[in-house]
Amino acid sequence: MVTNKAMNISYFRYNILYLFFVIVFYCHTEPEEQMKVLLHLVLGLLLVTILSSCTKIIYISRKTDPEIKLENVHHDIVFVNLFNYTLPVNINKKDRFSYHAGVMNLLDGLSSFSSDSSFNFLVGDTLKKSVEAGDLTTLLSVDTIINICNRFNANLLLSLDSASIFFERDTVLNHYYGVEYLSFNFKLNTKFFLSLYSDSGDLIDRSEVDESAVFIPRSAMSGSIIQVPYISRASEEIGNLAFQSGQQYVGKFYPVIINDTKQLFTGKLFKESNDYIFARNWDKAIELLEQLVKNQDSSIAEKARYNLEVVKEASEASVR
Repeated sequence: MVTNKAMNISYFRYNILYLFFVIVFYCHTEPEEQMKVLLHLVLGLLLVTILSSCTKIIYISRKTDPEIKLENVHHDIVFVNLFNYTLPVNINKKDRFSYHAGVMNLLDGLSSFSSDSSFNFLVGDTLKKSVEAGDLTTLLSVDTIINICNRFNANLLLSLDSASIFFERDTVLNHYYGVEYLSFNFKLNTKFFLSLYSDSGDLIDRSEVDESAVFIPRSAMSGSIIQVPYISRASEEIGNLAFQSGQQYVGKFYPVIINDTKQLFTGKLFKESNDYIFARNWDKAIELLEQLVKNQDSSIAEKARYNLEVVKEASEASVR
């Protein structure tokens, strides 16, 4: 009867032999330059296979504090748009519709505040035309903030101060069977600048939320040639990015879970400590690894020291 351990060893040996024959075959059939590239690739895969045979993966999740921290009470947030996209000094007239789509979809994304009973999201003004272009980066006056919050019975005021929508073009050098040619990639970018105030007029936070995506003009998909896309023709794509920006901003009020992976050394000496690690018995695992750190074999001691650092990191993450 073949045990699981024996099967793993046999499978591992088979992989090594298979990779060896692949290298030998291509050394005789491929040009020298391509053979070198393949050789590096195969040797890299072989190294990963060897290393993975003596390690295990542990997943560590840690919670980070919200980027914007508020008191743990119910919050009523009123939104006002101070960015006047109808002024020619701010944007081109032909781009108004696309900027309007951006602002309204940003608002839709921000409305996800209301999915949490801790927040109530209110729309105060979607276009405050009295704001001049030169005032877009200045703070609102305390009296203005207090008046708006009192009018809507809100304890927080969120203002859209400015917005920027633009394209970037990347030139890519491509190689195809020894032939070089250029291609162009367009990236659509949206940037929204928001300020959050308390009902007493204090600035709590100023944030910039950015989103971008590769842009393929519709005329390019139909086969005709286009060199430069236009903001005025990208309202749908701008709206999608703006909605994501709104949701991104809402996410700043919540803790973020970061998932990380670490490798653990395995083997007979580490079996017991690893069993405790995967059982999340951190104290017992630390106790065993601290003993192994004192091992006279420097290689074992170094592996134990590494595993010990991973366990302590996992233990701290589980407490938060």
